[in-house]
Amino acid sequence: MEFGKVSNVDTIDWTLPADSKTTELFLRSQVHTTKTIYYLGSPAWGVKTWSGTLYPPKTKAADYLYYYSRVFQSVELNTAHYRIPSAEQIEKWLAQIPIEFLFCSKVHQDISHKRNGLKDKELINVWYQYLDNLGGHRGPCFLQLPPHFSYENKYELFQFLQQWPSDYELAIEFRHPSWFTDRQILPALSDYLRSKKIGCVITDVAGRRDVLHTTITSSFSMVRFIGNDLHPSDTSRMHNWSIRLKKWSDLGLNRVFFFVHQPDDLLTPQMTRIAIEHLNKNCGAELAPLTFFEN
Repeated sequence: MEFGKVSNVDTIDWTLPADSKTTELFLRSQVHTTKTIYYLGSPAWGVKTWSGTLYPPKTKAADYLYYYSRVFQSVELNTAHYRIPSAEQIEKWLAQIPIEFLFCSKVHQDISHKRNGLKDKELINVWYQYLDNLGGHRGPCFLQLPPHFSYENKYELFQFLQQWPSDYELAIEFRHPSWFTDRQILPALSDYLRSKKIGCVITDVAGRRDVLHTTITSSFSMVRFIGNDLHPSDTSRMHNWSIRLKKWSDLGLNRVFFFVHQPDDLLTPQMTRIAIEHLNKNCGAELAPLTFFEN
């Protein structure tokens, strides 16, 4: 992931920003009758180097998803950003996964990044059909706005959101600095998103600390945790996140989608084990402990 990447993370201030009063008030207003559900995931399952650690040795590529879905509860489906999966492909995926597994799909790039893509009704309808094909395995999808998409483009975004069906849960990842103030989503914007039950993606990455916010605008939170090859800060950051998520859980957050990233995904299994340990210890997440296969 190039967004927010830096060559040296030793001097980064990893402190999580304080919660705004509106976030706490919103969470307290949520109906929370059961324990918070934690969905842990990564951006891919087709990583060959995971054979022998996360997957059994010599696992065939066709079986990666089967084993992935026995460790993770969700996936940040980046592949949908580049090519909308066909109904046939989805049918093959659904045959491999447990009943509770969810796909959290990144909205196709021709919608999110192409000029006038947010107005392309034909393509948007294709995207809706794709979401329908996921059936009960459809988690919240997320719209990643390009770095140049600023607050000046707000009317284009709002027009898109006005026609977004409430049947499909959605979160938005803002990247341009104009959407933030004091490391929080602009108050008027967060109020609007809450009225639409649309979430805000939280991205924790070294080189863009402004996009690390703590604004909650829906009954779920989606966190993209960008690690740095198991630098010691990865573990301390994970601890801090588990403490914050426990607070949000106690306040009334219903679901957490936590996506683990590492450079080229090579050390994702190791970071996932750390994440599980902290989420279980500090949040009571009850995720199955991760043990590696041996070559």
